[in-house]
Amino acid sequence: MKMKTNHKLSILTFLLSFSLYFGQKVEFNIPKDIQTLQNSIFNFKNDFTRDEAKAAAASDTDFSTTVELYDLKYEGSQKNPYLDLALKTGAKSKQFIQQAVWNVNMKKVSSKSTKITVFLEKVVPDSWSKKEVDTKLTKSTGKLEKEIKEFLLNHKPAEHSNDLAAVDASFTDEETEAQATAQVAAFEAKTTQKKTVSKKLQSLFGKKQFITLPATSGTFTKLLQTGPSELECKDCKGGKYSNWDFEDFNMIYANMNGGEEYYAIQYYGEDSVSGLPFGLVFNESSPSECKQKFARYNAQLYQTTVDTDENSARALTVVTFKMNSSFVRLEFGNQYLTRLVVSNKEL
Repeated sequence: MKMKTNHKLSILTFLLSFSLYFGQKVEFNIPKDIQTLQNSIFNFKNDFTRDEAKAAAASDTDFSTTVELYDLKYEGSQKNPYLDLALKTGAKSKQFIQQAVWNVNMKKVSSKSTKITVFLEKVVPDSWSKKEVDTKLTKSTGKLEKEIKEFLLNHKPAEHSNDLAAVDASFTDEETEAQATAQVAAFEAKTTQKKTVSKKLQSLFGKKQFITLPATSGTFTKLLQTGPSELECKDCKGGKYSNWDFEDFNMIYANMNGGEEYYAIQYYGEDSVSGLPFGLVFNESSPSECKQKFARYNAQLYQTTVDTDENSARALTVVTFKMNSSFVRLEFGNQYLTRLVVSNKEL
């Protein structure tokens, strides 16, 4: 049996029984051999799939893997076509499914025919929707099953090449060792990292939500139970902005002459500090985790540069999204969350 190396398949003992599926089970025959089809399925894509490694279970006559769709939005009449979403009583029409998993099973019928079975296996709503969506009653609309059938019928395998082997061979032993050393060091640093809870952050975000703008310096003074320093700022209203310094973080609030208003919280230490809303943790939350956490708000992850002084700049990973009327920017200065900015305009 031949399989593409870049899929990094986990070949396991084939399971003869499967978990309960949601709703209907779709079955059809494809006039191709099972080895061709099991290689082809890893090339299936649509607007909601991701290019990622897939696990698989296989024997001489059977094969099983999954097709996973991500970030399925449901809002009023704009419904995603892949799931018939079951909502609990009183649930809002706006829902977001982080991931939906379909199981794809193949069984050899003959040397030129394979039976395909597809069923919805798992539905994962995001944290806002998990209390309102009944995952056990949610069903597949059948659209994905049709797409898979058409793909398997029409897909033509590409010629195998040695390109991947050539790329793998291009990495030197020194580069591999350096990467391994860096990964070990990072792992050791995280395992010895002290985890703390900031009482001031808990007070600031007592409602476990971002503070809504417009606000005033007094809004934050009341929540933090301490007054700020007023620092000079020629572009700010009144010529000043508010600054709070604490042991575990710094916070500023500014109202600009151009109408921009924002507050920013920055952490400089090496510990893991919780107390932010939505489960965000300074020096622990990663860019990919945050992008997934706020996927329903169309969170964007990208790299930019920031000036460190007049003559130099450094790369910075950010995740940005708009939640209700606020623009949120998460910055990752050391691979993990180090700064949070909430503004009334996109910065």
